[in-house]
Amino acid sequence: MASGVKYWLGKFKESALSTLPIAIVVVVFFLVTRFALAPDYFTDGSGHTYLLSDNTMIGFSIAVIMIVFGMALFNAGTEESMTEVGKIIGGSLVKKKNLVFVLIMTFVLGVLVTVAEPDLSVLSGQIGLPSFIIVIAIGVGVGLFLVVGVIRVSLKQDLKVMFLAFYALAFTLIYLIDPRFLPICFDSGGVTTGPVTVPFLLGFGLGLSASRKSGSNSEDSFGLTALCSVGPILAVIIISLIMRAMGQGLPTTYPYTPTGDDVWARFLGIFVRSLGDVGLSVGPLLAFFLIYELIFIKLPWRKVLSIILGMVLTYVGLVSFLTAVSWGFMPVAQNVGFMLGSKPHLHYWAMGIGALFGIFGVLAEPAVHVLVEQIQEVSDGAIKKSRVLWILAISNGVAVAMHVIRCHFEFPIVYYLIPGYIIAFILSFLVPKIYTAMAFDSGGVASGPMTSTFVLPFCIGLSITIGSDVYLYGFGLVALVAMMPLIVIQGMGFSAVLTKSHALNKARKRLVEENDDQIIHFGLEEEAL
Repeated sequence: MASGVKYWLGKFKESALSTLPIAIVVVVFFLVTRFALAPDYFTDGSGHTYLLSDNTMIGFSIAVIMIVFGMALFNAGTEESMTEVGKIIGGSLVKKKNLVFVLIMTFVLGVLVTVAEPDLSVLSGQIGLPSFIIVIAIGVGVGLFLVVGVIRVSLKQDLKVMFLAFYALAFTLIYLIDPRFLPICFDSGGVTTGPVTVPFLLGFGLGLSASRKSGSNSEDSFGLTALCSVGPILAVIIISLIMRAMGQGLPTTYPYTPTGDDVWARFLGIFVRSLGDVGLSVGPLLAFFLIYELIFIKLPWRKVLSIILGMVLTYVGLVSFLTAVSWGFMPVAQNVGFMLGSKPHLHYWAMGIGALFGIFGVLAEPAVHVLVEQIQEVSDGAIKKSRVLWILAISNGVAVAMHVIRCHFEFPIVYYLIPGYIIAFILSFLVPKIYTAMAFDSGGVASGPMTSTFVLPFCIGLSITIGSDVYLYGFGLVALVAMMPLIVIQGMGFSAVLTKSHALNKARKRLVEENDDQIIHFGLEEEAL
């Protein structure tokens, strides 16, 4: 019991340390704007004044407590449920000799997990199109690319070559679609890798690689999440092409409705909706697992019970987390965006505050903690989770600042995406394969529920008061957040390669004497390493 208490205290401490920094930034911003500035300081050109209300801040404070509670339960639950289910099913499928059965089951799993992903529901509800069209199309895209990932592992195909081919296809097709659709296309690739999908896909990858008799297990355990992020991009591009052919498109104006101040009525509505949404997230996957386990695996009943209890913890934690961010965090984020977008000289403050939101938002992402734990585990502790976590956080802050700059100067998102992906693909040929796989997985994971429900609404609010086209300049944040880790994680790998090369050269100089006529030095490489 003592060890159990210590375990839970550790979980709650980790959650609190992840959430409190962003809460402190918001509270300081509220106090400064309320007591140090004139009430009409945040008045835009039309005479509308934006301020954070007391009720909104009360809701935010309660939401912080709910997020700490929800993250602790979620992180504990996924260790026993989502990741385990992914490992078990992935390991089982790879042993099946019926390839058609394996691919069909893989596709169904990909669709089931994605269609119920809460992040996807959040984004689809902000676009202004029928949500079910976006959700179903993206679910099919993820399912197809999960199949592609399984085929890649089975055939031992090079991951970076597949990334290069698929992203080249996506960047070719974007010139055929309505430019207002472009940011949404790349945003959709990021939001599909959320708190339900990521633990499952990471476990699924581990199960696949562990069941192969190969020395590349650590490389194959990553990459599935990243490949599944490509499917939604292509799916939304196809939707855009179909709509363009039918003479349809996005709304001419963003269908934004300002949030009311009745925080308790909103809480009840969001809580009830979260109960259903998360039930659709966890329920179908649990049902699929129980049926599959009963027919094909037949695990000990204690293991099955442990997974069911883990699913319950995941469900309760995710309901608390999503209710909190949608009820308490999103209104605050939108209002801060309104306030900082109300006057041109405040846009520079938006860069700094947005960067802080980005940094602390990653620290509060549940799926990020799942990924960094696996990176440390697979690397046998050589790659520390704390180092990866802070690299992701800083890169996320830079991405938000870059997006605010784009919103202020109103230039296309391809000015960031094309050079960024060129750099990422060049690095992929210079670093070990595992860094490329980890980098692309990290890009999808960093753009989770905190990004879609806090940082994205902040940027949308900013673009609304600036007067920009929200579809062109408000959306696109998730795409930048997903791109930055591709560069910085592979940059970390490139730095390791250079350090190793430098150590090898120093060892060679130390072992080879001056004016030494010896031509071949046996064992030099091994001694240096």
